[in-house]
This record gives sequence, structure tokens and C-alpha cells, in this order.
Amino acid sequence: MQRIALLLILLISVVNTHAQQANKAVYKCTPCGSECDKAEYSAEGKCKHCNMKLVPASTIHFEEIAPSTICSYIASHPDAILLDVRTKGEYEGTANPNYGTLKGAINIPIQELSQRLSELDKYKDKEILVYCSHSHRSPQAAYLLTQNGFNKVVNMGGGMSVVQDTACKK
Repeated sequence: MQRIALLLILLISVVNTHAQQANKAVYKCTPCGSECDKAEYSAEGKCKHCNMKLVPASTIHFEEIAPSTICSYIASHPDAILLDVRTKGEYEGTANPNYGTLKGAINIPIQELSQRLSELDKYKDKEILVYCSHSHRSPQAAYLLTQNGFNKVVNMGGGMSVVQDTACKK
């Protein structure tokens, strides 16, 4: 009888420990496109690598695609909204270097995105593909969009600087 009681106490202890670990929040840095996006933390604060605010990992929910597949991805998702979050000069090709832009893209620089979100409201139920030049600004934009009710957000990792296929470039 004592063995059964001891086993029950041990089992309850293991279950409680597992439940406590499962309920612990996991934090990640606000997506910045750097390797630190993969690091996990157990408390709020700032990322020790990029100094971005740590947010609950459960709030980061956008997909990422490789730049090597961008043109085929666009072809297979013709209704996707393409959102270029680079500066106007980068978007228009007047900045150096000129990485080009994707055909049919909308340009809202990341610095203006939070103030201009209402311009995108009509696309809340559509897929939005976000990109920049090196994939440092676009993950921030993707996160901002998902935090504001956009549910189908995809980030192009790597950015325009590594897109080699010119078939979908303007």
C-alpha cells in the first residue's frame, strides 16, 4: 500500500512538473530577419543580439518562402498581394544598388507601415507576401501585419538582393 501511495505521489509530481513547464511562456525577439529570430527566452525583455523587444513566441505566425522560389510562388498564388516595404527609392530603382522590384507590388516603406495599415484593410482576407532587400525589414512588417488582423502573411526570406529569377521582376 505504501508503494502505491509513493508511486502516486511520484506520478503526480511528474505530471505537475510537466504541466508547469508546458505553461511557461516562450519569448522570441520581434522578428528582425537575423539569426536571433530563432533564439528562445523564458522571460520578457530585449533580445541580447538585436535589442528588439521580446514577444510571446505564440504571437509570431507568418510563413516564410525562399527567394529562389519567388517567381513560381507568385505564379501559383496569383491573388497574393505583393508588399514591398523598402524605401521609395529602392522600390523605384533609383537607390544604389538597384535590386529591382516584383511586378504588381505595392510600396509602403516599413517606416510608414503602422500609420498606413488602413490602406491594406481591404486585403485582410487575402494572402500578403512581404519583402524588402535583405529580409531585415520584411519580417518586422509581417509581424506587424499579423498583429493587426492580417491572417495570411508570407515573408520572402533573403530579400530582393538574392532573387536571381527575373521572370517576375518589373
